[in-house]
Amino acid sequence: MPDTSVLASKWQHMACTLDGGPAANVAVGLITLSNDTVIEPELYTFLPRDGVAVYSSRIPMSPTVSVAALKDMQRNLSRVAAEILPDDKIDVMAFGCTSGSMAIGPDNVISEVQKSKPGIPVTNPVSASLKGLRALGIKRIALLTPYPDAVNVIVENYVGGQGFDIVVRGSFKQNGDPQITRVPPEAIYEAGVALGKHKDAQALFISCTALRCSPVIQRIEDAIGKPVVTSNQALAWDCLRLGGYKKAVPGYGKLMTI
Repeated sequence: MPDTSVLASKWQHMACTLDGGPAANVAVGLITLSNDTVIEPELYTFLPRDGVAVYSSRIPMSPTVSVAALKDMQRNLSRVAAEILPDDKIDVMAFGCTSGSMAIGPDNVISEVQKSKPGIPVTNPVSASLKGLRALGIKRIALLTPYPDAVNVIVENYVGGQGFDIVVRGSFKQNGDPQITRVPPEAIYEAGVALGKHKDAQALFISCTALRCSPVIQRIEDAIGKPVVTSNQALAWDCLRLGGYKKAVPGYGKLMTI
């Protein structure tokens, strides 16, 4: 057995002062769906690089989206939350599913996540999106989703029940994340412009964390002359603000600048 004291004596002790680490400003804990390939690269597109980082864990989700599958995620929320940096700081927890947050209920999401992460603020895409729309002074929206009709009913009822008037709505009507993640950004642009131009809509809301919206948000805003709020964009914005980060992130819609 080597004499560790002798070995250690050969190593110089190099001085250093520890800094705040890669998440010195905001550490985001993200619960994402097992089959969502979009949310993490989207969030990193929106989030600044100066001390902001995302640490994720995946929650089981059926490849076919249904109301029952969305609600079933509730039973795993606390367990998955507990797996995210159990020995380090988290400033904000985010549940990365828009329709799932509506089906489970945002208050239930908070309750389940805080069983493992007590005292940490919890957000989700729909609460963040509606908060963003309110911050922009919006009441009447155009709504674009990728969901099948059974889920679209949940979305319409929830958003309408939160005081928003949906003046026009459209959906790509895909069956689950494996298909939703393959909706091309150009298709999102074309659908977003078509809906967002409605004369009574004050803004466009694009629902779903599995849609690749980041390349086209500013383009749609420029084309329709109105704000565009998307699930991942709003989630990033809310995580930053809840974490105390107040700087604007230009280039991804008006919301990211307020």
